[in-house]
Amino acid sequence: MRTRHGLLVLALILLIGGVSFATGGGEAAADESMEVVEIEVFQSKTTIAEQFEALAMEFEAANPDIKVTVETVGGSADWQTILKSRFTADEGPDIFNIEGPAQYDLWKSNIADLSGEAFLDGAVEAALAPLNIGGRQWGMPVNFEGYGYIYNKDIFADAGITDLPTNFSELADVAEQLDAAGYTAFATGYGTWWVIGLHLVNAAFAQQDDPQAFMEGLTAGTVTMAGNPIFQDLRGLIDLTVEYGEDNPLATDHNQQVQLLANGEVAMIQQGVWKETALYSANPDLNIGLLPIAISDDAKMNRVPLGVPWYFVVNSKSTPEEQDAAKAFLDFMFASETGKRYLVEEFGYIPAVKGVPSTGLGGVGKDILAFAGDDRTIPWVFGQWPDGFAQQDAFNNLQAYVGGQQSWQETLEALDEAWQDRSK
Repeated sequence: MRTRHGLLVLALILLIGGVSFATGGGEAAADESMEVVEIEVFQSKTTIAEQFEALAMEFEAANPDIKVTVETVGGSADWQTILKSRFTADEGPDIFNIEGPAQYDLWKSNIADLSGEAFLDGAVEAALAPLNIGGRQWGMPVNFEGYGYIYNKDIFADAGITDLPTNFSELADVAEQLDAAGYTAFATGYGTWWVIGLHLVNAAFAQQDDPQAFMEGLTAGTVTMAGNPIFQDLRGLIDLTVEYGEDNPLATDHNQQVQLLANGEVAMIQQGVWKETALYSANPDLNIGLLPIAISDDAKMNRVPLGVPWYFVVNSKSTPEEQDAAKAFLDFMFASETGKRYLVEEFGYIPAVKGVPSTGLGGVGKDILAFAGDDRTIPWVFGQWPDGFAQQDAFNNLQAYVGGQQSWQETLEALDEAWQDRSK
């Protein structure tokens, strides 16, 4: 039986093909007497903020009776807390993004049923599945993403590194070689909550023999992170990145990671395909690829995390007119030729839409497709974590470990306690 993650990998492989794009969405003449519906889109991808605004303008040109305001909150900001404050103030956006089933449980009283909407017909079935709950479809998957260690191929070559690391010991050897050649191996980015508290911790969850059973065991209290060998191994990787990393890992954020790698000041950063646009903008000649996040010397470490990072949902508390306008925007984004062109050419995405290939990918994206083609991927499971666990508990406790304020055992015990508290 295929797992959902296995179906995602298969779907991603099948997406690689050819398609042509028309400009689409011609301008419609505005009628001064028409009633204009105003909607707001809340999205958390700062890397596509300008491009998303441009997409909204294209939509408005084709739909002069709808005005779209885009609010982008993400990067180092805790967008989930900000979104909660918006709803608390009764100022919830008409379209917003969530990460998966756990956030559906959090927001389900504010999420409209999208079942039957035409734009869902083009979506990859395996990507739809996590938010197909109770026989109804609650969200539209936006894209596929993968992450790991983005590395500078030219620096590796200059340091004499010819064999890419496939496990922890080999990664440690590479770090030593880079250091001996006068290079800083890592820019950790541990000042950004989702770098250390979300993506890094996910690597330990996803490497479990059965991640779903492990998370259920944490909730039931039958297993612990403190007693788990893979979580014990995670310490070695963190120690390695700090030893061969930048001077102040707790202060370096995701934007600084990009600059340090683009400028040739470091050889590796823990990031994903979403950073390609920023990296190539900073240095068009950058020669980069992707390595796995290897926690141990187990052969299965030579895999990269692959998943659907976010879904767009519609606010069920918006007026019927606003909901209709929101659905029209999603239809434009995912079903029109203009929208599809933005997904691949402007956003640089691996879209979760059938028949739309990833033509705008660089070295990182191409490596992700290669890992997927070889069935060397692990899932993103953080969409099922208790609300607040990543951005608060994991972030704060791992920062405390890196800063020398608590031991690794104390860190894992604190995470176990936090998981229990948030699961009640």
